[in-house]
Amino acid sequence: MIRQQDAEALYQAYERALGALEEAEALLWNIPEGPARDKLLHAHSDVTVDMLSRLRAPLVLQFPELDTGTPNGAPSTFLEPDEQDAVSRLTAAQTREIDEFLLAACAPSWKKVASVVGMASTRGSNQFADIPYGYLVQRVKVLVEAGQLESQGNLDHMRHSEIRLPGN
Repeated sequence: MIRQQDAEALYQAYERALGALEEAEALLWNIPEGPARDKLLHAHSDVTVDMLSRLRAPLVLQFPELDTGTPNGAPSTFLEPDEQDAVSRLTAAQTREIDEFLLAACAPSWKKVASVVGMASTRGSNQFADIPYGYLVQRVKVLVEAGQLESQGNLDHMRHSEIRLPGN
């Protein structure tokens, strides 16, 4: 067992590391599309999930008070006016295709919504290059409401929620 003061220090260090990973993710999306970027994004997603599940989660299980569950910043579902404009031009068929990419990125085990959104966005075609993450998170919420996915956590904040395929 770890002492609480050590757990608190580790938790804060992991939070800072996750912040740095978020910053790095934004930079990764600036790399031209292709297999190299996809490989980097998948590796980045793996590191983020490992940090959350294998390092931070055991601390929270031992000391639940460490995780306030209070997300910082604007909801992940928020769209700027220009982003909303891009989304409003999507057809029903394109929306179904986006949903298929999201479902294909899911698994029977819990995965962070941020990871699923990142993976789904790399699988999409160039026609979806302007689609913001916020819209993908909105679609995740729709899929949960339709019973196509199960969720836990706060779906308005993709780092504070997880999803999985139903029936587990």
